[in-house]
Amino acid sequence: MLKLRQISKHFAGVTALDGVSFSLDAGEVVALIGENGAGKSTLMKILGGVYMADSGTILLNDRPVQIRSVSDAVALGVAFVHQELNLLDNLDVAGNLFLGREPARLKWAGPLRLMDRKAMLRESLPHLERLGLRISPDRPLAELSLAQRQMVEIAKALSLNARILILDEPSSSLTSAETAKLLEVVKSLSRAGVAVVYISHRLGEIGQIADRVVALRDGKNAGELSREEINHNNMVRLMIGRELRNLHLPPAAKPVRRLEVRQVHTAAWPKEAVSFEAAGGEILGVAGLVGSGRSELAASIFGVEPMLGGEVLLD
Repeated sequence: MLKLRQISKHFAGVTALDGVSFSLDAGEVVALIGENGAGKSTLMKILGGVYMADSGTILLNDRPVQIRSVSDAVALGVAFVHQELNLLDNLDVAGNLFLGREPARLKWAGPLRLMDRKAMLRESLPHLERLGLRISPDRPLAELSLAQRQMVEIAKALSLNARILILDEPSSSLTSAETAKLLEVVKSLSRAGVAVVYISHRLGEIGQIADRVVALRDGKNAGELSREEINHNNMVRLMIGRELRNLHLPPAAKPVRRLEVRQVHTAAWPKEAVSFEAAGGEILGVAGLVGSGRSELAASIFGVEPMLGGEVLLD
């Protein structure tokens, strides 16, 4: 269905893509993997009309096509769910699903057309139900959680009836149950003939749904894996260019404590206190499910949200 040949893209002297080729068959789920900065999102943004390639060719059903804008991509049957959500908080769910293509009450192209709200609400329901999203289409987006907004973004792409669907880190804000539902939707779309490009750092998900894996490294093709070859070690090897034997490297110098959080209470969990330390040169991971208070904790430490108690010490 799709062939990208020798795609190159430069930004202010930086080579983001250097002669990258990529293909996609109808009904195929291809996982696009690589470290941060490998060029995955840039390549898909060229397909999605966000960027134009500096050189290279795009063929759709063996016909050369020009994709100069997002509307060009949509007209060719390409839908893109970006990692950064493209939704408007001041609209309701249906308004976001049909943004820019709202059905009108009258079938004439005058400047004062009135939106057919009943049609928007009615036509939104199947797309929400397809994802198991039990929310009303007239509910304001501002009232939804980040995970629910992510699912609305995916429903918006599905409403375009796309032949090619690009999902860029679609499960980054989803719970395990929501991710499982998303993977089922991807499988059903594949069975219906939709070609899916799935970008994710969660290699376990890729092992579940990908028919093929394409890896990028430093803006170039790093290799491919067939369905039978897909496993964690092979994917990591393609991404970093070597076998990963040591997961932890000891620091070269004795760590010096830089940040200390003592008994901090946030608005998300006012009765619970959080304490931790972080040393210079250390990467400290804060993990938890959606709603566990990670973002609120970071916002309180940074001063965006007020702390209800506790203290933060530097050096």
